Amino acid sequence: MRHSVQALRLKLLQHASVQTYAGSRQYQSASVSVTVPEALEAIAKRNPELNVFASHIALAQVSASKPGEGPLEGWPIAVKANIATALPSVTSCASHALGTYTSPFQATVVDSLERAGAVVVGKTNMDEFGMGSKNMFSIYGPALNPHTPASDAKRDGPTELDHHTPGGSSGGSAAAVAAGMCRVALGSDTGGSVRLPAAWCGVVGFKPTFGRISRHGLVAYGSSLDTVGIIARDVADVQSVFGIAAVPDPLDMTCMSSSLRARIKALTNSRPWTTAALERSESESAPLTGIRVGIPEEYWVDELSEPALESWRAGANRLAALGCDVVSVSLPHTPSALPTYYALAWAEASSNLARYDGIRYGHRSGIRPDTRDLQNASQKYANTRGEGFGAEVQRRILLGTYVMSSAASEHYFTPSQKIRRLIQEEFDNVFALPNALSVTKPLTLATSRPPGVDVLLFPTATGAAPRLGDREYSRVASYVNDVMTVPASLAGIPAISIPAGHTDGMPLGLQLVAQYGDDDLLLCMARHL
Repeated sequence: MRHSVQALRLKLLQHASVQTYAGSRQYQSASVSVTVPEALEAIAKRNPELNVFASHIALAQVSASKPGEGPLEGWPIAVKANIATALPSVTSCASHALGTYTSPFQATVVDSLERAGAVVVGKTNMDEFGMGSKNMFSIYGPALNPHTPASDAKRDGPTELDHHTPGGSSGGSAAAVAAGMCRVALGSDTGGSVRLPAAWCGVVGFKPTFGRISRHGLVAYGSSLDTVGIIARDVADVQSVFGIAAVPDPLDMTCMSSSLRARIKALTNSRPWTTAALERSESESAPLTGIRVGIPEEYWVDELSEPALESWRAGANRLAALGCDVVSVSLPHTPSALPTYYALAWAEASSNLARYDGIRYGHRSGIRPDTRDLQNASQKYANTRGEGFGAEVQRRILLGTYVMSSAASEHYFTPSQKIRRLIQEEFDNVFALPNALSVTKPLTLATSRPPGVDVLLFPTATGAAPRLGDREYSRVASYVNDVMTVPASLAGIPAISIPAGHTDGMPLGLQLVAQYGDDDLLLCMARHL
């Protein structure tokens, strides 16, 4: 699973061709100012094939309503099906349990973007309740990746299963951006559900610091992990949307307060070496001089493909050429992140999804119980939940219920919480910037650079997107692929996936991760890649 630091340095920091990464830089820079009519035209043309939208508006609906004025005026945006939007669209979470559910309110993040002038063109396909990494577990059927391998040109009449997955669970959002069906899309990221689809679809996927963007209106999966994420063709569009969406919200108790945001700003402004980098022009020869980038050795896993390793190497060389100091770091508890994440996420999902009983809202079973069962409420609930939830959701609810049981909680849930704390502390130890949640002393301008790195760099996924019908890519393999994304989710720190070249025509992604609250530096670094 792990390789020596010496071997890692040899592999990543040696001189290497950057042709793979140069291609990604060009791809990411290809910002397209998609208009609403253009987006709707692309949806009408390509959605019957790709199945990335669960529902969308008609041009007449846009003409009948005047979009708001603001910095996002006229921007077509897509919204994942688990984020509440106004009538007439449903917030289904791609599940029979909420197949016809219309929310009585709209998510705070959607309200913010609409006030800034954005136009919601539709709701995107997803894995049911956000549980999956291939966008296959959906009542709408699987979404398809708009990219096609070069080798497929020789194939005759490919079936649906021959197509490649866009990733999950925000696969519809990422594919919509990649296919030009919107300019920006909103997704949700619990353990990588924005970053993985972004990597596999060749777009930018940003998971902000936990609490930066309000979750009011996001249907809960794992409440201590869920984050609203942003997907776009380039980092500049992500920054524009993030600047509007990242505001305090009294309707969300997990959203950062104004005082915490002010503390983070004062903390990040206390570093003269990063402040100078943020102020330099991109046209300068070494605009990132003074920034230290960490290469975590534990992310060089056995499952990492050669193309992904090559893109990682090229990305490290690219940052070094821009003036960064690239060093190796160690995060020893990374191998424990995956089982820790699933134990906690499944436990929280079991609790959050208990509300879908068919009594208050959502699907209710039409099966009439036998006379002897008329007084058995459990049977009524079982019928409703058995019909409403798909196989993957039921699997995770059962596992989460077991994890939280009295017989298993001391062996799984409690140790997972302790390991999560160790993972958070390890990130704090490798970053030069202190964690704003633990800073209690008054801040002063640093006179010398402390030890530690400013950002971490590693692949978003172990390889390119698999085919929908790939038998070798088993359910267990789909869980394992999250090893690259779940540590940042457990720590609540910001992470962004950037396009990093192609292999056989299929996109690859690189991931940058920063300290809690250091979103602006992360986005600045991503713009240079």
